[in-house]
Amino acid sequence: MEMLLKCRILKLLGIIAMPLIGYSCQKNQAISMYQVDPLYKVLKERSYFVDELDTILAARGEVASLQIVVKANEEISEMNAVVKEIKTVEGTILHAEAETGWVGYVRVGRSYSPPSRDIIRSASDYFPDPILTDSSFSVETGEVQPLWVSIPVHASAEPGLYKGTIAISGKTGRGKKEWAKEFYMRVFPVTLGESPLLVTNWSAHFNTTALSYMNNNEPMELYSDLYWELVEMHAQIMASHRQNVHRIFPVWHTQYTYDQGKYTFDFSRFDKEAELFDRYGVLERIEGGHLAWRSGNWDSPFYVEVPLPDNEKSQSLQAGINPLKVENGMRFVKLPIGDPRTQNFLDQFLPALKEHLSEKGWLDRYMQHIADEPTAKNSESYRQISGYVKKHLPDVKILDAVLTSKELAGTIDVWVPVLDVLHRDHKFFLDLQKEGKELWYYTCVMPRGNYANRFIELPLIQTRLLHWINFKYNAIGYLHWGLNYWEKDQLNVDASRDRGRLPAGDNCIIYPGYRKLYSSIRFESMRDGIDDYQLLKMVEEKDSTKARGFANSLIIGFDQYDNSVTHFRKIRKQMLEFLSQYN
Repeated sequence: MEMLLKCRILKLLGIIAMPLIGYSCQKNQAISMYQVDPLYKVLKERSYFVDELDTILAARGEVASLQIVVKANEEISEMNAVVKEIKTVEGTILHAEAETGWVGYVRVGRSYSPPSRDIIRSASDYFPDPILTDSSFSVETGEVQPLWVSIPVHASAEPGLYKGTIAISGKTGRGKKEWAKEFYMRVFPVTLGESPLLVTNWSAHFNTTALSYMNNNEPMELYSDLYWELVEMHAQIMASHRQNVHRIFPVWHTQYTYDQGKYTFDFSRFDKEAELFDRYGVLERIEGGHLAWRSGNWDSPFYVEVPLPDNEKSQSLQAGINPLKVENGMRFVKLPIGDPRTQNFLDQFLPALKEHLSEKGWLDRYMQHIADEPTAKNSESYRQISGYVKKHLPDVKILDAVLTSKELAGTIDVWVPVLDVLHRDHKFFLDLQKEGKELWYYTCVMPRGNYANRFIELPLIQTRLLHWINFKYNAIGYLHWGLNYWEKDQLNVDASRDRGRLPAGDNCIIYPGYRKLYSSIRFESMRDGIDDYQLLKMVEEKDSTKARGFANSLIIGFDQYDNSVTHFRKIRKQMLEFLSQYN
């Protein structure tokens, strides 16, 4: 009672600064609520907070993120949260379907090595990541629990200052209670359109084992109605997070017949997936899945995947990668490019695929993978396969993620080096750009050290800065292999998959629920970084020097960044203010 009276007196006298009021006087309620910048990862062991009463700044067409940390001053059960009306002082309503979700925690397990100098260490080994939008949460006395709020700002939203309220309800020892937290958001007269950055996160939905994790671990049939229902959920979440390139395997999705060396091809399953993703706007480019795979160890030559009649002879050959293995009497095997059976298949399949893509109107946006991550030692087999494919698809761009550079010259049209290879051989890639080649880059299990990545142990700002790197180094696309390569019970297992071989978070950036998908704070940050890229390109159209200045203030080098959230917010505000002059 004395503390409450003191707080009231000090408020009247104007002695306590606003952040301190938020910290001190809330302690007499069942919960304390703090606005914390969503670029900060809130660990469970954190105990001190200051209410950062900062206005959210947003362009039209983007999704504004807000993080509210609940700190329990007593035990609370069945907590839920909703966003109430968001409007200006004049009464203009922001028609946004705001969504709330409690942030879940995953265990990292083995930490990756070599670590970044910016790596986050957690005494509990648990890190915030999944956003659970359909769950009530309970907290113990002293426990902290972040709430994530996503506010889509429509492209037609009226610019101005808006005020909203978050209402949190829960049960205490004295019954059901409700608490309110106000927030402010400024919408600028700057409108985002379709993203100019090409982005692909590879999905494992072709594997029914992965999709079974969305079905209570119950087996499911490939290409069944439920299969397509779950695939559509992937298209929806990819589209909402700015993915506009999607990988579809032409060899796997095609159905074959074979008679005395002659193939027939049914592309209807390929078409169904392409049309589904196109409907959601995820098909700016079609990324044709890989035609070839390693024949042995990492540096071994690449072999092409070929469907052959299933018999004793084909059963003795090296098995292909297709999850089906055998379908309609056809067995998928791996063969070298020089094998007559390989050439017979490609000589029929590639022209048929080209004709079909042309008939569907997709040929101009189709790209073809040859094999993933070629090295200097297996570059010759890659070169041979690429040349053979180009003979049949001369106007189709070849793209691949690569672990080397000069050894593959002349084989690739869309170069996707891993970030540290782009750094090491930057001049080589600059020369390729001058020749008209496209430059993207990718991250995955590598690079480590001080390079930005999507790892759970890295500061969230580095996931966002990945796409500032795109802008600084004129890389027009980004690729990552791990949208959803889940383990069983992914929300609860050790996140460092394969006994720590993969850094935590590398294998997935979304999580499976029962016939639903959960985003993550990393996926939200990645989407925001993609929008930042568009803002930078908009600034560049008006003043390229200013745009470069903005990017250089945060990206000092390939593996050197300014991780200050305060500085980041300052720069982004300057970008929005600059662009507002032209609207």
